[in-house]
Amino acid sequence: MRINSSFAGGLIAATALLAGCRDVQTEKEVTTRTATGEAATSMSGDSADKRGMALVRVVNAVPTQNTLIVRAGPNLQLTAAEFKKVTEYQPIDRNWVTFEISASADSGFEALATNREMLTDGHRYTIVIIPDSARKYETRILRDEISDDTTKAHLRVIHAARGIDEINVVRRGGDTLMDGVNFATEAGYRAVDPWRGTLEIRSEDGNRLLHNIPNLSLEKGRSYTIVLTRNAAGRLESIRFDDSQVK
Repeated sequence: MRINSSFAGGLIAATALLAGCRDVQTEKEVTTRTATGEAATSMSGDSADKRGMALVRVVNAVPTQNTLIVRAGPNLQLTAAEFKKVTEYQPIDRNWVTFEISASADSGFEALATNREMLTDGHRYTIVIIPDSARKYETRILRDEISDDTTKAHLRVIHAARGIDEINVVRRGGDTLMDGVNFATEAGYRAVDPWRGTLEIRSEDGNRLLHNIPNLSLEKGRSYTIVLTRNAAGRLESIRFDDSQVK
């Protein structure tokens, strides 16, 4: 039987796409640890996929709001997101989701930001709420790719500090890990050698030190997320947590 070459090419491309999608699922449960030592374990991506669910968590990077509420439709409210905190992953059993952000729950819910997103079963996502204007917010919905590489640490930085231009991420006394990270973007995960020291956030030209994270330990087998934000006084701060597959 002859196979049309264009059909074969499309089949190969579709197969590669499916394989790529499955690569970001986790075969095992994932433990998330915060910088203050809290830990929570969520189901594996494979298990979520079999149940027809995506896994979603929220980071509140808005310094003027101690608590923000996220709804995934009118009948599904996610865990309230406190400033500089990351919520636990929650399963969502639908693919097209309209996320709404509010400072009030229940009957007082007023959507101050809306974002419609397509979620893929078995994948993990982080919603980062970013300040926009007075009582208005932006959201960035990022896919979490939790590595199973046990030889490297993996690091990503999300720039959510309004008013700060592009930044560089530098190991003090060492090399630049990321450069030119724009506001409201992430640099993606980078594989780095295990390391302990002070991580510096610098202006793009490297001349100004904007923020530093002392005694940061990047351990092999863990995927680290750093979200840059401001405090109520306008100073640059960071939210940190890491994810690792359960052994």
